[in-house]
Amino acid sequence: MSKTVLIIGAGPGIGLATAERFAREDFRVVLAARNADKLKGMSDTLSGHGADVVEEIVDVRDAAAVDALVSRYAPDIDVLHYNAGVLRYSDGQLRTDPLGDLAVDTIEDDVAVNITGALAALRAALPAFYDRGSGSILLTGGGLATTPHPDLLTLSVGKAGIRAMAQGLFEVSRGHGVHVGVVTVAKLVSPASADAEEVADLFWGLHAQPKAEWAWEELYS
Repeated sequence: MSKTVLIIGAGPGIGLATAERFAREDFRVVLAARNADKLKGMSDTLSGHGADVVEEIVDVRDAAAVDALVSRYAPDIDVLHYNAGVLRYSDGQLRTDPLGDLAVDTIEDDVAVNITGALAALRAALPAFYDRGSGSILLTGGGLATTPHPDLLTLSVGKAGIRAMAQGLFEVSRGHGVHVGVVTVAKLVSPASADAEEVADLFWGLHAQPKAEWAWEELYS
């Protein structure tokens, strides 16, 4: 029987590359994202390569929806990958936004995507994973977690939160046979790039590590 990976916040960069990497290992892939058209495009790409793909629409700003999605799949998935994060671009460059220029509802949305959605996903997944005594929970982190930028503050705080989740849950989860890990991506990664493929390899490596060698963090820079 094939194993299953659920990728929340799937996008055309790291999310799709990670899906392709796990599909090559005969994983069924469940892609969850907000944009139906982009989701369909990624699904078609994976299906065209022979992957078994399921599409799920979810807005990670809605913690209850994330909880419901993960709760539904948790008993049957082997890997949960939370890949959602708010990055804004202008003319192809990551846009900086001083905190004073951000509306309060924008800050709330950023926190909901970067932190609350991840916590909701972990909360829903861990009991089933612990009961089974196996599985991996993988998080997409960022270099801003350790080197925050004053004009990328919501993203910096979000990635610091993701890193704290992985580090804070690592030991207790290992005691239950579950591997919680983060790939801290300290550079911009473009879709369909060698960087995306290399990050995907790190995620696969975390999942495939022998238990005696489990690490809670891998750095990509």
